[in-house]
Amino acid sequence: MKLRIIAILLLAVFMFSGCAQQRDISELTIFVAEESGSTDNSNDNSEDNSNSGSFPEPEIKPEEPEYVGFFSEAAVHTIDLQMPASDWDYFINHPLAKTYTSVDVVIDGEMYENAGIRTRGNTSLTWYVDYSKMRPPFEIKFDKYIEDRTFMGLDELSLLNAADDRSFLREYFGYEAFRALDSFAGCVTFFNITVNGKLQGLYVGVESVDSSYLDRYFNSHKHNLYKAEPQATLLPNMNYSTLDQKKGNDESKTDLKYLTKALDEMPLGEKGNIEDILDVDSVLKNFAVNAVIHNWDDYAGKHAHNYYLYLNDGKFYLLPWDMNESFLQWESSYSQSAGSKHDIITPLTWAAAPAEMRPLVKKLLAVNEYYLRYLDYCEQLNVWLRDIDESGRLNALHDMLDEYVKNDPTKFYSYYEFGMQFNKAYYYGIAYFIHDRTAYLTKRIEQIRTANKNPITGLELVAS
Repeated sequence: MKLRIIAILLLAVFMFSGCAQQRDISELTIFVAEESGSTDNSNDNSEDNSNSGSFPEPEIKPEEPEYVGFFSEAAVHTIDLQMPASDWDYFINHPLAKTYTSVDVVIDGEMYENAGIRTRGNTSLTWYVDYSKMRPPFEIKFDKYIEDRTFMGLDELSLLNAADDRSFLREYFGYEAFRALDSFAGCVTFFNITVNGKLQGLYVGVESVDSSYLDRYFNSHKHNLYKAEPQATLLPNMNYSTLDQKKGNDESKTDLKYLTKALDEMPLGEKGNIEDILDVDSVLKNFAVNAVIHNWDDYAGKHAHNYYLYLNDGKFYLLPWDMNESFLQWESSYSQSAGSKHDIITPLTWAAAPAEMRPLVKKLLAVNEYYLRYLDYCEQLNVWLRDIDESGRLNALHDMLDEYVKNDPTKFYSYYEFGMQFNKAYYYGIAYFIHDRTAYLTKRIEQIRTANKNPITGLELVAS
């Protein structure tokens, strides 16, 4: 009898210690049951529980992978793609297929045999199809045909063709902005690419949001991962097919419905239950980065896309993707007042719908605590921008890339246009943008703080 009592007490202690780990997913579990029509609250913990596979246990985080060090220093590396000429010809002439084919990849002299290669992208791919038959954007998946094979721990690398980036630096600085806030960011570097020894040109290499990326930040890559396609607004009546599921076994998208429901039910100016399902800080940092560097091609822009949602331990994290439309003010779509002087009072950018159509913006920034944190992040990023402007970094990067761009046979823009990007007197260049942006932001942030009004609610931000 005493042994039975001791066993029961030990079991109770064990079960209690696990409650904290389950707190974050408890409401979602209830929501899943409600959505499925089940109201059974029994304590059936059998293996066939329908929710048991939705939230895998985090894996043990490995040491920082070797590729992080490879990407950390600004450099131009080499890639030689080795494949039969007929395969390459088919690859570049059928870009919209986006189907994998085998390629041997030599990076800085190191051979990686039988990797997978396919075209990638939307606008950058359209530019290739419409204006060139020489310079496709593509990705290399090192483990496509050989299980668990990586490049220094990296499973997938995206190679961007700088289709609308005369500087080659917009992705580079875009992800650096996230690192400046200690937020989620893919690694970025540069590659001078040859195909069977023949020069292809300078590309920007970005770590893909795939298993190695998720392992690096979350200790696991087995949870649900969604990639936002156009009009992934997170409104409760949205078309959920706009969030393309890339990973995870539960394909019901009930987790997304819970997120949009929690967001929709947030009382204006109050947190509601949003922190139970969303890592708010990842969203606020995303807002600040895209507002400061004027990346209009994100959630808060016209198309409401180019982001990932990853569900980890019961909470969604907003992950950035595709920064090539940042630091821009030269497109024909822009007026002279856009670009470096675009307001940051909210992160809504060029041609975006009203805040009602972007509930993450409206509901989160209506909470004073969140709005003030957003402003703090904008201020931190302004310091980062000022450092770029006042240091010699832009000139150093120009000098590093100069000969590669000059000799690039497939680039979309002239060598002269590349050089002008680094001239602070050239209105449409990245150097002018950074210089003018930090001057504008210094004044604008002070104005917003002095006004002391939440732009969503119109109420006082800080009690006087």
